[in-house]
Amino acid sequence: MVIALSECELIHMPLKTVLFSLAILLIVLSQVAFSAEVAITLDDLPYVNPSQNSPDEGLAIVKAVNGALSLHGITAIGFVVGGQISRKTKPALQAFIDDGHQVGNHSWTHPDYGTLTVKEFRKEVHKTDRALRGWMGDTKFFRFPYLREGETPEAKAAAESVLAALGYVNAPVSIDNDEWRYNSEYVMALAAGDAARAKAIGAEYVEHIQERTVHFQTLAQDALGHDVKHILLLHMNKINADYLGDLLDWYAGEGWSFISLKEAMSDPLYSAPDLYAGPRGLSQIERVVGLKSN
Repeated sequence: MVIALSECELIHMPLKTVLFSLAILLIVLSQVAFSAEVAITLDDLPYVNPSQNSPDEGLAIVKAVNGALSLHGITAIGFVVGGQISRKTKPALQAFIDDGHQVGNHSWTHPDYGTLTVKEFRKEVHKTDRALRGWMGDTKFFRFPYLREGETPEAKAAAESVLAALGYVNAPVSIDNDEWRYNSEYVMALAAGDAARAKAIGAEYVEHIQERTVHFQTLAQDALGHDVKHILLLHMNKINADYLGDLLDWYAGEGWSFISLKEAMSDPLYSAPDLYAGPRGLSQIERVVGLKSN
């Protein structure tokens, strides 16, 4: 709603009222200027470490993640390690898909691209492509394991050629983080029966993602002059089964909107030249500005 005031009305308005009105206006403008959007993506489907989790445990993880996503009306995408699909794990993958979420290709065995020949990389992508046939949407997304896209310009170009030939779009991230470390410590604490330590790790994990979110928002605004449509990297694991709801509540409370990966990829950031070639997995913001932030 817009309220128009005449010059005369402004002159005769009490000073406190004027200051209060200006404060409200500044708050509204700040919210508009810094409104943010994020796509939720989950790696390592059907679920992390099938060899260490029973099929029932894996299915429980997926159902818990689905529940957290549903409460916020989020359509997520999960990147599948094709070699992990089996008769035992397939129900968990199917549960994710049946809840309306999308799937993408995360290779067959989750290798570091830097250790592969081009032929080996093509095989990794192609095998999972066949395994996911009928489950992927019109736009097929691939995510590099460890976000490692090539250590030389030539290696990067070769991977891009393979993906293009197989009809894939690379799915980078803007909010990179160490969530997998927190999950490892969390699972160990649970296995040791240390509920207090597990709870503390869960809280630390949520704070970590909050900090990384602010960090990459600030990097985008400082280096690019504006914020971007963000893509958050998470995994289908136990810590998200238990704490994704808290994390999503925080985003919603901060005024973030949840969007699909396809919507996020419409941001110019993801079509800008990637200036980084090397062994590290980086945020796309870092790749585009050609640096590694802290």
